[in-house]
Amino acid sequence: MEEIKIKGIDEVIYTTTSKDGLPIYIWKQEYAKSFYLSLNVNYGSLHTEFKINNKKYQVPQGIAHFMEHIKFNIDKNTTANDLFDPLGSDINAFTTFRYTSYLVYGTSKLKENIDSLLNYVYTPYFTKEMIKKEKGIITSEINMGYDQPYNRLYFAFNNALYQKEKYRYLITGEVDDIKKVDLDDIMLVYNTFYHPKNMFLVVTGNVNPYEIEKIVNDNLSKKEFSEYVNPVIIKGKEPKEVAEKYVLLNSNVEVEKAKIGIKIPKKNFKEFDDVELNIILNIILSSNFGDSSDLKEELLQNNIITFLSPSRFVLDDVVVIDVTIESEILDEAIKRVVDALNHLVVDEVDIKRKINSAIATLVLNYEDVESVNNMLQNYLVYYHRIIPDLKDIYESITVDDIKRVVGQISTENISIVTMKKEEY
Repeated sequence: MEEIKIKGIDEVIYTTTSKDGLPIYIWKQEYAKSFYLSLNVNYGSLHTEFKINNKKYQVPQGIAHFMEHIKFNIDKNTTANDLFDPLGSDINAFTTFRYTSYLVYGTSKLKENIDSLLNYVYTPYFTKEMIKKEKGIITSEINMGYDQPYNRLYFAFNNALYQKEKYRYLITGEVDDIKKVDLDDIMLVYNTFYHPKNMFLVVTGNVNPYEIEKIVNDNLSKKEFSEYVNPVIIKGKEPKEVAEKYVLLNSNVEVEKAKIGIKIPKKNFKEFDDVELNIILNIILSSNFGDSSDLKEELLQNNIITFLSPSRFVLDDVVVIDVTIESEILDEAIKRVVDALNHLVVDEVDIKRKINSAIATLVLNYEDVESVNNMLQNYLVYYHRIIPDLKDIYESITVDDIKRVVGQISTENISIVTMKKEEY
């Protein structure tokens, strides 16, 4: 058992690997009255093309989400709910672009909950009848998503921004994708990716790390796992140019909306690693478009916007910055945001305040079992490691670092997607 000490915060993450290769991460909080478990698969909606021993495979879009749904079945008459309801625990699951997570929240019977989580996720019960039934359920879910304005706006934006990245596609897949899913696809995905060596378990709460290790090893020792095939995901290289500069969506919305995004080659930021770059971009966006920014305050006071929120994404080939807005005078709001992107402000006093605020938030994050669990999941999915020196990294960021990043941000490759009221 290794102890990873979180510097400057006086917290410890315990980590070990089960005999079957499942990485385990544990945060012990002796004052917690509950625990949170997440069994995570490094398999998400992006991973539809892959190689095993140089043989190429392709499965339908949306199959990761389909697997999440169908995995709740343990046998013909039993679902995961039948295991956890008697324990008084809450269960859930979600699928993202990059991973799938199976969650348990409980207050007692820790061993029984861990056993139940491992048992249902590692029980490969799939039938043609189950798949047929699930197709109807997921099709309804997809159709409901079409009626959600922000869902439509988000994926229209991704389609306008990316040319190769599979962020363009719905996590659920389209209805036509779901029609293609068959039993062979499901078995291929499960046998390839649902292996302990391609997964990780996060446990947070008032727990004994060594007890957790024993529970997991005892449980998995009763299961049989084939040799891990070490699949290689096939990805296309994303060009720096956006797919479309401007897209108009007509919709029955009360307040018109837009997403404004710029795409920058990641090589422009090669002096910074992903952690540093994410931090710096977050500071820049918070200073220029955040709740306490001069721009947002002015736009709200003058009724130019009703909502504004920035975000950033650091991918393998490109860095994306986007701003989402709602406005009764959308064209004017877009003009003001684009102008702000072209004239980003670097204020030393504000930057120091943002860094201190981020460090304070980091400390506060270690107050809640769910927040810590989610934070560890994100570290492991996006950075492939726990980050013990995050406080030090924040404190090492300089104004010159931020200015160098700002110097690489331009609207040369910009995409604007608007959602306006339908005209009758």
